[in-house]
Amino acid sequence: MAVFPLPQLEDNAVLLPSSQTNSTQPQLCDVWRDIQGAHNWNGLLDPMVPNLKAEALRYGNLAQLCYDAFDGKSYSKNYGTRYHSKRDPFNKMGMSESGYQVTKYVYANTNLLNQVFGEKPKDQGVWLGFIAVCTDPNEIRRLGRRDIVIAWRGTQTAEEWIEDLRDILVPTRLSYRCKRTGKNQEHHFADGVLIERGFLSCYTSTVRHRQGAVGGTVNISTRDLVVSEIERLIQVYEKEMDNLSITFTGHSLGAALATLSAYDIKQMLCTKHNFHQIPVTVFAFASPRVGNLAFAKRVEEIGVKVLRFVNKRDLVPKVPGVCMNENVGCLSKLLHWLPWTYFHVGVELPLHNNSPFIQHTHNLAYFHNLELYLHLLDGYVGSKQPFSWSGRDHALVNKSCDLLREKYEIPPKWWQEQIKGLVKGPDGKWTQPSEEE
Repeated sequence: MAVFPLPQLEDNAVLLPSSQTNSTQPQLCDVWRDIQGAHNWNGLLDPMVPNLKAEALRYGNLAQLCYDAFDGKSYSKNYGTRYHSKRDPFNKMGMSESGYQVTKYVYANTNLLNQVFGEKPKDQGVWLGFIAVCTDPNEIRRLGRRDIVIAWRGTQTAEEWIEDLRDILVPTRLSYRCKRTGKNQEHHFADGVLIERGFLSCYTSTVRHRQGAVGGTVNISTRDLVVSEIERLIQVYEKEMDNLSITFTGHSLGAALATLSAYDIKQMLCTKHNFHQIPVTVFAFASPRVGNLAFAKRVEEIGVKVLRFVNKRDLVPKVPGVCMNENVGCLSKLLHWLPWTYFHVGVELPLHNNSPFIQHTHNLAYFHNLELYLHLLDGYVGSKQPFSWSGRDHALVNKSCDLLREKYEIPPKWWQEQIKGLVKGPDGKWTQPSEEE
């Protein structure tokens, strides 16, 4: 087993003793509503309180798990699915103490231009993330509530990049079942809300979904799958309504889908008696703009709390809406009706590339890497403070890129599946395993 050298701090890096960072802060269980954005994180970001940083990193790790567990090898017969079963993804990905249990995997159909790009079409769609619920009693006590989490994966396949580029705003036309009448209704409060066409298409796409271990398959939209599972979990834990939270997380395309689905779920909760009080929070990493001004206002009105982490050298958060966005001022508000006028939502936390571990690079794609985001967040103290390494493994930065300085002797792009996923059978022959159920 390779042994990586311990990092040597230099330049403007600071290592805070654990006693200094943890001794004076309140218990998470006592302040969890503030950490989830009840007051829009006022007074918690600059400087950043340790509880908030730890929780943001924890949700960021769940978003990273979506990348690590995704089978994106074009030669694999399980291409577009996940490596691990629903029963133990956290154990196999080194997160056995997460305290969460996956209840549903989320797929979406991105079968556009598959023949042009050589993608393998799959009836069940491409795996994009998971829904999980905190079930460990010790973790529930630590959090102060039971948490439902929805984690979305970012762009990986060529077709998903095509979805990202379909940057015209379109009406949402999302309906919500009324509990009193049992009918689907398009509510008037969605009037004027426009969403980027590619994100909405991905979220509302239809996939083949298997019903149970021995049941048949049905056509269901990604959106209906997510909404129905959240409704089911809320009913299961209805007696814990006062201490229940719903948290969305994602990176890049996943951050956009996290924002869109959080908006959708909160709208659904507003149609149900007493469910509107459940806090809905988004921890978004490198999120592009998702919708127009009406969408941004509606997200705020219904109480969805969005905290966006942005690497200042990352180009993705600057799109779509390069020419017409919230930074243009009054002109963008006057022309908000145009199908290419976008507005960011929520609260933005800029991350500076001031880590002494990182070498200079001209590869702009590296600045979009989620592991780099988590590394910069780990060292973030405040907007005018130097990088302060808190102990997150710096080797993770080079998981899928080449950003660490050579002195740390971490090979670039070292994350790879052992022997490309082949398994040796009883007959001594190497084969690709079937997708785990």
